[in-house]
Amino acid sequence: MKTVKSLMIMIPAAMTITACDGWQKSPSSDLEDMRAHAKVITEMGPDKPVEVTKTTVVVKPSPVEVIKTVIVEKEVEVKVKETDVTRSMILLTADSEMTFSEGAASSYKIRASLPIPGATVTLTASNLPEGAVLKPSNEKDVYVLTWNPPMYTVDSGKLLKSIPVKFTATVTNPGQAKDAAAVKGLINELDKTLFVTKNQVAPSALSVSGIASEVMEDQLIPFSITVTVPGIDGKSEQKPRVLISNDGNSNSAGNDFLELDGSRYVIADLNKKDAEYLGDSKWKINLIFDTKNIAVQPQLSKDGTIMLQANGTRVRFSVKVFSPNGLSTAEALVQTKIVYTKTISAPRFDVSGLGKQGLEVSPGEKIVLRFSAGSNSKNAVVAVESKNTDLPGNPQVACEASAAGSNKQDCTLTWEVPCDATAKTLKGAIPMTAVGTANGQVSNVTEYSLKTLKAAKDKGLCAAPAKTTAKTAEAK
Repeated sequence: MKTVKSLMIMIPAAMTITACDGWQKSPSSDLEDMRAHAKVITEMGPDKPVEVTKTTVVVKPSPVEVIKTVIVEKEVEVKVKETDVTRSMILLTADSEMTFSEGAASSYKIRASLPIPGATVTLTASNLPEGAVLKPSNEKDVYVLTWNPPMYTVDSGKLLKSIPVKFTATVTNPGQAKDAAAVKGLINELDKTLFVTKNQVAPSALSVSGIASEVMEDQLIPFSITVTVPGIDGKSEQKPRVLISNDGNSNSAGNDFLELDGSRYVIADLNKKDAEYLGDSKWKINLIFDTKNIAVQPQLSKDGTIMLQANGTRVRFSVKVFSPNGLSTAEALVQTKIVYTKTISAPRFDVSGLGKQGLEVSPGEKIVLRFSAGSNSKNAVVAVESKNTDLPGNPQVACEASAAGSNKQDCTLTWEVPCDATAKTLKGAIPMTAVGTANGQVSNVTEYSLKTLKAAKDKGLCAAPAKTTAKTAEAK
């Protein structure tokens, strides 16, 4: 039998009849009473069920009705009808954000339960991407969604992909529900969106091989760069790209010479233009260190003067590789010494502005290529000559003494390529020679041949030939 607590609150009422001159009461006393009364009301909590009884008392000469209020605190038992168990009572929640990254496994929790003793809820999912797994965890009423999105889940040119999925919670065991048949099979559904981002791991494990601590002048030295680039493989439309640059540090502690910019000697290997995929996210990039076609600069001392007795030039350059998403490796430093093999006073051609092994041209193009030829000997006088070629358009080479001194010639190659030039006629070379004289002595002759070829992609500089029609043929 339940205990019924009764609480009688008697509210006294007072009536004061004032005299002609009024009745006065302290305001502060009223304020204190009001505060005390409010405290009592607050501590009482919510209103209780009220039972009202009326009693009539006859007082002559007329009846007066007296109302007595009784407040009864009752314990109310709330009963849920079995027919009230609906799908909304199945608790189904998930982590607020489910974001995955290509090539990285991630897991998120989904909770599914029914607040009936012994009840069991099974969770399933629809439209899950391939490879995604949903399974129960060791935690009660908790499932875990795990997925490692493969490369190229996100479309090329985009950074994010959204995948709508639906989680379905089904009551497979009604537990102690009275109307088990009505409860079993109830379902609740939750719509979520899985987000996938492109791989955000930077390239790493960069190494450079093929360039020794000393290399010989007048050589084409192949070398390679290997690097790990997560997120792409041989199927990728975008390849990793390499950046060769001067790191700007020419002074080395304890040395009386400068390390010059070695990036000027690095050119693309035309036979292996594209980066080569080696598997397991590893790539190989092939380049050439060219001291044959690109003249070696004289060794400079720390004060910038030429070291005439040096037997080689020390150079340095930095290497960095970028992935298609813009992330890069740390810089790797390459240092080497180019050992002279030519006569010191012999001029050297400097066509580093070309940046390639050959000059690529298109029909209709106007070529202006500036280069130089110089000697290490400051008092030398350098002369450059070019030979006639059978190239269409008759390219011309003109040289003049540099403002820096007569030991250097500044040259300009000009060439207007005719529109009827073909890949066959443009494949050739522009031969040149340079010689230096100093104190009545003549240096060895330096020969240089600038190779030419038709560009793989025509620039469309020539108007397309007009189509001959039957009428125009008759007119002719």
